[in-house]
Amino acid sequence: MSWSERIAADFTTVAWVLIPIAVGINVVGSFIVGLLRIPLFLDVIGTILIAILAGPWVAVVAGVLTNVVLGVVRTPTLIPFALVQVGVALVVGYVALRGWFRIRESRDYVWLVAAGLLVTVTAVVISTPIAVLVFGGLTGSPTDVVVGFFLAAGAELFAAVLVAEFIYEPIDKIASVFIAYFIAQSIPERYLPSFGQLALNET
Repeated sequence: MSWSERIAADFTTVAWVLIPIAVGINVVGSFIVGLLRIPLFLDVIGTILIAILAGPWVAVVAGVLTNVVLGVVRTPTLIPFALVQVGVALVVGYVALRGWFRIRESRDYVWLVAAGLLVTVTAVVISTPIAVLVFGGLTGSPTDVVVGFFLAAGAELFAAVLVAEFIYEPIDKIASVFIAYFIAQSIPERYLPSFGQLALNET
């Protein structure tokens, strides 16, 4: 089976059904954060969930659609950050295949923390250049206050954005990984796509 055929094989009927569900979870998370003014994002929970259940490429579609929808209903500044969703989808899909979500005892939860940290680094590496080059460092997100503080203290723009991202992102992404994992675990095995069965269960 070729590489393109393997990707196409992930897009089963169940996967197509999961995509709008994942987008909905991401959008709801983003709106809750906005309404409560919580200094988090919570807009990748659905992307992480579908990456665990149906694989990275299906999650890429869900992630990109999420930011397109948020760009329409919230603010267009979120559209360029669809690249963050792509990075998160690919990273989570990869570590899912490596068994990071096969939790069998309490000490295994360290793998979820590790996945959250890896997602954090991915998000920061992708989002920081976008925030700096496209928006001049201020995007209307919770990080703007911290960015402004470091700029006022004399930091360079890129460094200010980078530090601000690393302050907020770890909590957000680790929490998102845990939430997505527990949702995935709550789904009966008979309803899991084949990718999800492989990602969550010992072979």
